Amino acid sequence: MNPILDILAEMQNDRARAAWLSTIPLGVIQRDHADIAAVLGAAGFSGGLAYLAALVAHVNSVRLEDGSIPFETRQITDYSRKLMWGAVKQGEMVE
Repeated sequence: MNPILDILAEMQNDRARAAWLSTIPLGVIQRDHADIAAVLGAAGFSGGLAYLAALVAHVNSVRLEDGSIPFETRQITDYSRKLMWGAVKQGEMVE
């Protein structure tokens, strides 16, 4: 496996996975999204899978004439990120 994905696979909790997913370069998301999804799925991190899907859509979205990403795409990505972090925080309160 890719050393970057080895780091993700060795993480012990969703907070660490969410932080990794929030900071990894978008180029890595684009290149390795299927492998990242497999690792997140094996960990049972559904919030991370939803955010990953939004990031992939973001990277692959058609840009507007001025080069910007459509508002709806940015909104979905931001909403997915907030849901992921909300689930992480909620899970920490339950434990």
